[in-house]
Amino acid sequence: MTSTPRRGPISWLRSLFGRQALPDAPVFSPVTVDVPEIAVVHRESVVSFETPAKGGGFDFHVEIRCDWCAEGRLDTYSLSRAVDGYQAALPQRLAERVREITRDYQPFHAQEAERAVNEALREGECFDSGLVTCRTSTVVRPAPEIVEQQRKAALDLQEIEHHYAKSSLRVRLLSEVAEEWRAFLASGLVDVRPDDESASWLTPWAVLLAERPEEAAAEVGAMFRERQKQLDQFVTLVGRQRKEYQAHDLFEFVIDNERQLGRAMRLFGLAPAGESEPGGGPAEPLPQPRSSRS
Repeated sequence: MTSTPRRGPISWLRSLFGRQALPDAPVFSPVTVDVPEIAVVHRESVVSFETPAKGGGFDFHVEIRCDWCAEGRLDTYSLSRAVDGYQAALPQRLAERVREITRDYQPFHAQEAERAVNEALREGECFDSGLVTCRTSTVVRPAPEIVEQQRKAALDLQEIEHHYAKSSLRVRLLSEVAEEWRAFLASGLVDVRPDDESASWLTPWAVLLAERPEEAAAEVGAMFRERQKQLDQFVTLVGRQRKEYQAHDLFEFVIDNERQLGRAMRLFGLAPAGESEPGGGPAEPLPQPRSSRS
């Protein structure tokens, strides 16, 4: 038993239409769709308004520069219209956000307020899922009355700085010149070097000569005469003290010194010797001098 081979769909169609030609398959032609290119619109604007500082007594003047950017597969006219709509509503939105920040700052702290506002607006504004964006840069200025006071304060500080800068320069130059005069004067003394402690008395004269070098001859002579006079006075003082100590009774000397010591101890809140302490008994009396009898 033989079986007929199974015919495919093409053979079946041929048997159906006979020897006639099969209809042509439809031909599809590609359709070109115009996709708009990405368009970009840039625009800059400035928003200015007054906002209260801390306490409400003065206002800050705020100026915000806005950099707008609209980007999408739209024509530039549509993008510009989108920017127009958001730009019109932005000033009120910015004023409300800035007001919440500036109320925390004193009217004379405009720099700190400006820094805080820029930090709060650092991310910028984004509209319509990113179709329109706006970046901002803020400048905060104090009230005119505050600016006038700050100007006066700045001038005062400048005058103070210049005064002390001039004084510092004068001291530095005077020190350099006086050191030269000090070495010059020390060279006239026997076995004395300018850096010795024994030459410290030369410093005032060195400063004087640094200020008035044209009077060097007269001042150097006056210096040595004054030094000789001080030496004579010192010798006289030492001689008088020596005589007083020789004539002073030893017991009186001890009593005088103890009296002075007690006065100093009272100044420091200490109990002097010979006085009773709180809660204690009487102190022992000082020894009395014995009369010398032969």
